[in-house]
Amino acid sequence: MKLVPKSIKGKISLFVGAIAVISGLSIGYYTYHEELSLAKKASQEKVKLTMTFAKATREYVRGTLRPKIYELMNKYDCIREDFILEAQSSSFVTNKIFEKVSEEFRGLLLRQVAFRPLNPKNTPTEIEAQIINLFKTKNLPEYSDIVEINNYRYLVSAFPVKVKASCLHCHGTRNAMPQAVRKLYNPPYDPNWKVGSVQGGVFIYEPYEATILKAQLNGIIKGGFVFFLNISVMGLVLLILNKYIFKPIEVLKEHADKISKGEIEDKIPITSEDEIGQLAKAFERMRISIKKVMDILK
Repeated sequence: MKLVPKSIKGKISLFVGAIAVISGLSIGYYTYHEELSLAKKASQEKVKLTMTFAKATREYVRGTLRPKIYELMNKYDCIREDFILEAQSSSFVTNKIFEKVSEEFRGLLLRQVAFRPLNPKNTPTEIEAQIINLFKTKNLPEYSDIVEINNYRYLVSAFPVKVKASCLHCHGTRNAMPQAVRKLYNPPYDPNWKVGSVQGGVFIYEPYEATILKAQLNGIIKGGFVFFLNISVMGLVLLILNKYIFKPIEVLKEHADKISKGEIEDKIPITSEDEIGQLAKAFERMRISIKKVMDILK
């Protein structure tokens, strides 16, 4: 069985249809993957911005705010606390500011975890512990990857928390830590953090599964629209070809068949001045000539 039609109309229709399908699928596929790529980049940029914010906040508290508060505590007797959590804890300040930031960037999660933390809630999960150990063994400055947690994918970015001498004020021994901190957390052990060691990490979670599913849906909608738009344009091209080329040629063919059978009374319609119209005029002149000859022969 031959797949290629005999008629020019069939061949052109098949060719244009094939182009429509192939180009529509190609453009739709590109549009779909471009949507996924843009979604991934947007997620990465959002997480990167959050990481920069977390780093800057922690460094500001450690390098500027905490020393200044200690200076004021030593200078003025009116300050009775030996440690102000809301101003001197880099983790506390970062978390509180992030709570406000996350109202704008919904879905982002910030976790500041460490081995032997004061707050048990800051104990690393199994995956977080693995990443912290990577920081220790490979001396990585940052980490970013897609991880699966409870059958749900997250874009996880993290940076290590290295112990500085000022950290030991709260994370050295229970006897040395401020009373306010000891009273709040009442740790059952001495943290005994070591200066210079990687003790934990700051982790930022982006719900990647939701981002990708949304991007896939948008990609399917946009890609499908592009595909059907392409098919529609090609269909319009075929309609135009049929009206101005295929149909007039079929009319000429029908009249040529009649003339070949001796049926020469019907006038050949001339509907345009283009090449098809010129061909129709030639057929009409031929019909008139044949009719004259046949009238003479009668």
